[in-house]
Amino acid sequence: MSAQENSRIIAQAFQRKGISFDRLIRYFFASNAGLTILILLLIIAFLLKEGLGFFPGYRRDLEIYRITGMEYVDISRKNLTAHEQLGSLLNRAYFAEINGLADRELQRSVESAALVTDIDDFTASARDVYYSTAKQDKPSAGLVESVKQRYLALLPLAVKNLPPTPHLSEMERAAIISSMMTRPIDNEDTPEFVNTLAAEYAAAQQKFAAPLAEMRALIDEFEAAGSGLGGRVGEMTQLVKVPKDALTKADIIERDRKTLLAAAASAKTEAERQRLKTEAEAAIAEVPDIAPSMEKLMKSKGTCVEMHRSLQEKVAAFIDKPWYPYTQPQAIKLTKAARAALPVHLAALAAAPAAIESWDRAKPVGLDAAVISFLTGKDWITGGEWQDFYGILPLLTGSLMVAVVALFIAIPMGIGAAIYTNQFASEREQKIIKPVIEFIQAIPSVVMGFIGIFVVGNALRALSTSPALSWFPGFPMDERLNIFTAGCLLALMSIPTIFSLAEDAINNVPGAYAEASEALGASKLQTTFRVIVPAAFSGILAAILLGFGRVIGETMVVLLVAGNRIKIPDFSSGIGAFFQPAHTMTGIIAQELGEVPMGSVHYRALFVVGILLFAIVLGINATAHHFTRKMKH
Repeated sequence: MSAQENSRIIAQAFQRKGISFDRLIRYFFASNAGLTILILLLIIAFLLKEGLGFFPGYRRDLEIYRITGMEYVDISRKNLTAHEQLGSLLNRAYFAEINGLADRELQRSVESAALVTDIDDFTASARDVYYSTAKQDKPSAGLVESVKQRYLALLPLAVKNLPPTPHLSEMERAAIISSMMTRPIDNEDTPEFVNTLAAEYAAAQQKFAAPLAEMRALIDEFEAAGSGLGGRVGEMTQLVKVPKDALTKADIIERDRKTLLAAAASAKTEAERQRLKTEAEAAIAEVPDIAPSMEKLMKSKGTCVEMHRSLQEKVAAFIDKPWYPYTQPQAIKLTKAARAALPVHLAALAAAPAAIESWDRAKPVGLDAAVISFLTGKDWITGGEWQDFYGILPLLTGSLMVAVVALFIAIPMGIGAAIYTNQFASEREQKIIKPVIEFIQAIPSVVMGFIGIFVVGNALRALSTSPALSWFPGFPMDERLNIFTAGCLLALMSIPTIFSLAEDAINNVPGAYAEASEALGASKLQTTFRVIVPAAFSGILAAILLGFGRVIGETMVVLLVAGNRIKIPDFSSGIGAFFQPAHTMTGIIAQELGEVPMGSVHYRALFVVGILLFAIVLGINATAHHFTRKMKH
């Protein structure tokens, strides 16, 4: 029987049962679509199942944080940390002034030391072999001589790749290299001229530090002002850590007991059920008595209040005292930051006494507190000895700032390329431009990350150190891996998406529009920007939104290039905030998910970040779909 006859018989059998072949094919593809929807629903259900358990667990963590007095200690601890950071800022400004004035001596000392270090590092293997040979009881004279010859052979090679020394004369450089070439293998002394340059730098530091003696005394006085509060915070910290650790341990035991009981309920045999119940009954946690430690802690309220008021007075007096007028750019920048932060610190110190007096250990911690803490928290601190905090704001801010940089670059480039390709390029140019731009999508994101680390990051860092660009906010960049570097890479990755969709949107504009415009005497340029682009605006906007979704969901590039600093950038520096390191929602999931215990609060917190990221991308795609439908209509 032929295949055609078989097909005819099967088709007749289906028809007798009321099922046509066309309907069967339709059902097949409908089931595929239904399976896709089912998989999406299962993904959402999995995310919700794992993520929503975070809030009850985090609520319990915050409850322990309060009832053990850690929240009370943190009122003083945060002010102490702010005071120490301000002291560090003032010290950095002080030394930036001195080092700026002694920059020539500093550079000469650093460059000369770099020559010595490079030669020592290059010949280290030969010296190590020499010393290990010399330690033997009766070293072979031939072997020792062989090692020496190896050392002498390495010296000319080491000299070939030495770093540049623009602040040293050719004669000085040659003198250092000559002294290293003639130095015996068993002599590790630094050349005398290098020591002389180091002494000149130290003398220059002392010279330029002399006029800053009063400022040095003021900074020392400022730092010493926080010593009393620092001692008290240390005492309170030790007092609350013991009950906190005990309560945490009791919670773990209780959680294990519930797990055993749940396993016993689903046990297949009676023997296994009894064994699990016995283990559960044995795993009963002893609730620690934290009343004595809390009583001692509450006795310190008056002392803490007085220490904050005393520190407030000293900080207020410090602000009013005359500061040395720094002249070096970095010192001026740091001093400006310190002056801006001091009033904030002073306000926190003024508010602390009321917060200490009104703190109530018995105040309940509701589920809403965990939700609000997560959505508005500025700290993402995990795995610490003190307290874990899960605040999404630093990660959300980092993701949005990277996306802003990427779209700022990608939108004009992608849309501009789409308009040119569709409206002005010749057929030959189109055959070149479109494949090249779309090929970028084929580059793996991890490869783009490598390019960002070793090429883009270094190039931008070098560019930022140019004296001609020193006026630009954020230049020179402190870190080569930052928001802007990551944004540049993501812009390159999102350009193909924006280009392809925008070009399709322009291409879908009816040809009658252009013909009518040209019939009225409009030029090609006028027709493009006054007729075609406005008509395709909905589609172009959809392309931008989908590009945004591509950027916000990218993981590997931001993990490698953004700097991974979990901190909200300092927006007081204006545009310079985009040149600071940051972390993102996708990056934190990729970095931490493989290292956290399954089922822990930290584990579930990452799933909540995933839910938020999923909701953002879903909202972006839904909005883009809306504009796409509008474009079709």
